[in-house]
Amino acid sequence: MKLFKNFKISLRLKIASLFLLLVIVMMGAVTYIFTIRELNLRVVQVKLRMERLANNIATIRSVETEDWEMYQSYIDNQLKLNPDIVYVGIFNEQNELKVHSLNLDWLDVGSNKTLTKSDQLNIVLRLEQRQLAQESQKDLESKSVNIIIGEQNLGTVKVGFSLVELNDEMRANLYRNFELAIIFVILSIIASYFISQKIVTPLGKLTQAMLKISQGDLNQEIHIDSRDEIGEMAETFNFMTKGLQEKELIENFSRELGFTIELEKTTQLITKRLTQALNARQGVLFLREKGQASEFNSICSYPEPLKRQVSISRNKSLCQYFLKIRTPFLLDDLKSYSKFITAINTVMEIKNNTLISPIIINEEVIGLFLLNPKNENVNFTESEISFLNTLIGQAGLAIENALLLNELTEQERLKRELEIARTVQNSLLPQSNPKIPGLDIDGVCIPATEIGGDYFDFFPLDNHTLGIAIADVTGKGTSAAFYMAVVKGIMLSLTPIFSSPQQLLCEVNRRLFGTMDRKIFVTMIYGIFDIKKNKLTFARAGHNALIVKNNQNSKVESLTPLGIGLGLEEGNIFDKTISEQKVKFNPGDTFLFYTDGISEAMNLKRQEFGEDRLESIISQTNQQKSSDLREIIINEVNNFVQDAPQHDDITMVTVIATK
Repeated sequence: MKLFKNFKISLRLKIASLFLLLVIVMMGAVTYIFTIRELNLRVVQVKLRMERLANNIATIRSVETEDWEMYQSYIDNQLKLNPDIVYVGIFNEQNELKVHSLNLDWLDVGSNKTLTKSDQLNIVLRLEQRQLAQESQKDLESKSVNIIIGEQNLGTVKVGFSLVELNDEMRANLYRNFELAIIFVILSIIASYFISQKIVTPLGKLTQAMLKISQGDLNQEIHIDSRDEIGEMAETFNFMTKGLQEKELIENFSRELGFTIELEKTTQLITKRLTQALNARQGVLFLREKGQASEFNSICSYPEPLKRQVSISRNKSLCQYFLKIRTPFLLDDLKSYSKFITAINTVMEIKNNTLISPIIINEEVIGLFLLNPKNENVNFTESEISFLNTLIGQAGLAIENALLLNELTEQERLKRELEIARTVQNSLLPQSNPKIPGLDIDGVCIPATEIGGDYFDFFPLDNHTLGIAIADVTGKGTSAAFYMAVVKGIMLSLTPIFSSPQQLLCEVNRRLFGTMDRKIFVTMIYGIFDIKKNKLTFARAGHNALIVKNNQNSKVESLTPLGIGLGLEEGNIFDKTISEQKVKFNPGDTFLFYTDGISEAMNLKRQEFGEDRLESIISQTNQQKSSDLREIIINEVNNFVQDAPQHDDITMVTVIATK
């Protein structure tokens, strides 16, 4: 059973067998109907005719006398009238042959031999007893009829007749039918061969193509010129393979895009793969680059690279048209945008059948992809346009991811740069508070962003004098930090030279004016503490007031000697405006140098912390350590602003005179 299950019969053999069976059945039917059945009917008719003849002879015998010789002539005439009769014999009731007639034409007795009456009688008896050669048995038939009068049987009439002609005719017809059958079989084999060629050959092509597809080769297409089910099958197969090819292209395209993260490589890959997938002559990609929202810029081209870059105006009406269409369309639809067409013509030769596909991300047209077909006289098909639209969707996502990655990379780069700048800025600020007898000093700077523009510093001048500076560069970020570094460098170079804060700030102003942007200026307080004389000498260049608390009477003052910001003016006005102030201090007296990040700190109601609140805090506290005072002030500021974001740098230096 298993052997039969594995046994295969080819379709050609099945078709040939079907045709052969059909011919055999048809020839068998024709032979039976027009030969065997027809001749059998004729044999039956002959037998009926002989039976009627025998009845007629029996009837004559029954009405005549017993003179047997009287109707010898009658049966002789019947032999002449019926040449197919071989013999007629009339037997009496004792079954003795009384009268007979024999047609010698059916007997092979030799041409020279004459048969006597007795010889003929013996022949009739032998024929009646069917003493014949084997091959002649079927050629002789006989009919026997009893001669009855009333209830008396007077004898028997027996008629022997020949079927040779009918048998010969049947044999000839059978031979002829057999010959025709052979001819028809040969013709059917030939016909089945050609018909099977028309059926099996296309099916063989389909089978081979499907086998190659199962092995992973999807580049299969069969061409069958047949307007029937096989032709439809071929079209369906080609449609299926095209779908599989598109599916494989989409999967490979997605995989390649997944491994490509750089924008430049992504755009090159997209341009190449989309052009190849549509078998186009040229593909060009345009993108809206970051910071250029009004233009599409040509990015790349395949197979030939761009010889020059070009920008296309990204006007609002054009983008609205793209958003309305959303799918690839022919350039012929943009005849009203002549400037657009002219700009594209500078990088690629465009025709009416050039295909344009907008690249849309988040309801915004970020790019265009243009394709020229391989044949200038043939348009892209609907299925090709639909396939391109699918690929463009994937390309848009890949471009969006690449743009986001670029943006994140840029943000990370800026973040790293800011971290470096912040580290550098922190290194520019004092790393520890100075230890000087008679003064408890604490300083802090809390930038509002990664880096800020506030600055404070300590300058030990000798064993009993200390310079303290606090400054605020307008603005925030890297530019403010840069100028803060410039200020520090200038201060480091000038503090050993100038013992007067007023003169030092005048020189600082002159140097900053030559290097600083006119939109930026610096405010500063610089003071020198003299421990031996218990005296503070300071000058103010447009900065916040210096808050001083007298420990003996708990009086709090905000000291604001005249002075404008550094870098605003070359020096003529600055030098005439700035003044210097001296303050005597005693143990327990408190000094607060601060920037406006404290006094202008705002809560969610847009209310400022204010200098009055700051003075009140200093007035109500009697701290022995400057670090404790700093903590109290920062806590009060944080409690005031609560969840509001810090909008400016917070910097202060607290100084408490000790015994």
